[in-house]
Amino acid sequence: MPIKLTKEAMRAIFPRAPQAVIDAFVAKQDALTKAGVNATRNRLAFFFANIEHECGGFTIPNLTENINYTPARMAQVWPNRFKNAAAVVAKYGQAPGWQKHAFDDIYGARMGNRPGTSDGSTFIGRGGPQWTGRDGYAALQRLTGLPVVDVPSMASQLDMQPEICAAFWTWKGLNKFADANDFLGCVKAWNGGTNGLADRQHLMAGNDPVIAKLETVGTISAAIPQEKAAVSKPAQALTVMGATAGAGGIAAAAQQGISALAILGWIFGLSAAAGLAFLIGYRIIKGTWPWTSTGEASQALSPPSRQSSAPSSEPLSAALLALQSAALQGQQSPPPSASKTRRKPSAKLSPRTRMRRASSRTSKPSAAKKSSPKRKLKSKS
Repeated sequence: MPIKLTKEAMRAIFPRAPQAVIDAFVAKQDALTKAGVNATRNRLAFFFANIEHECGGFTIPNLTENINYTPARMAQVWPNRFKNAAAVVAKYGQAPGWQKHAFDDIYGARMGNRPGTSDGSTFIGRGGPQWTGRDGYAALQRLTGLPVVDVPSMASQLDMQPEICAAFWTWKGLNKFADANDFLGCVKAWNGGTNGLADRQHLMAGNDPVIAKLETVGTISAAIPQEKAAVSKPAQALTVMGATAGAGGIAAAAQQGISALAILGWIFGLSAAAGLAFLIGYRIIKGTWPWTSTGEASQALSPPSRQSSAPSSEPLSAALLALQSAALQGQQSPPPSASKTRRKPSAKLSPRTRMRRASSRTSKPSAAKKSSPKRKLKSKS
């Protein structure tokens, strides 16, 4: 069962590492699990001690080897090649760019570097393990899929260090050394010699108490993102409009010195009003709701009844029901002229009645005055 890394443990082992590296190791522990690195505490101890030594605990600039050596430093790193600093100067001089020529010579024609090229100064140490040589970069590319042969700087990518370090461990086959508790053999396989052996051992001793406290778990897997619910197009449009209006309102209000609470209140109020107006208008015009599958303008509205016409899973508020009912009544009620009852044609008039009507139409205005209500009341008194 794998041993689970925590942010606290990673920070204790690499106190000055960039936060991106710490986060990557905690989030991508499956890369170490595939390589078997976190299967035992001894493997983790060997793994972290050598990485910490190689890259200074992920603190060297750009996680890239600095080739701007002094003659004394070059003699110190390669004592088998140079007796002292004077020997370095004698071979390469001190003109600008002499270090590049030195690396092309020292690393040339080995580790897959092509003679007579700049492979030696191109495929220099990078990443946590300090991958070196064209063959090493080709192996890294094969194991991780990163195009580091064409873009060597990708071996220094901070968020990819778990995969890059685990790939180096796999390429060198270092599990067997850790399982045999052969730290010296692991160091020799790592860099071809015993450079920095004492420092590596010191670092491992300091990391042991931290690693001893880590817990063993059943499985380590990254969190699976929750599936997002589908959002209707009208809702998406409202969201975009609300965000745009909100951003403009915040900027304008900020210039006027208005508080953040007031801004938020305006945003929520306007968003709620806009959303409600949109839904009501859409329902009245289209005859359906924007989230339904049909939504056709020609779809007839059902007559109002005691039961709501909306789906039971989406109950309407009282305000919406009232508006819907009013709209339906307006659509279904006949025009006023149609509701009036036509007057039946009158029956056939007698000759005597015809004569009376004709005489009344041709009578003088004084006759009308005699028949007024005022005249009648006076005569009764």
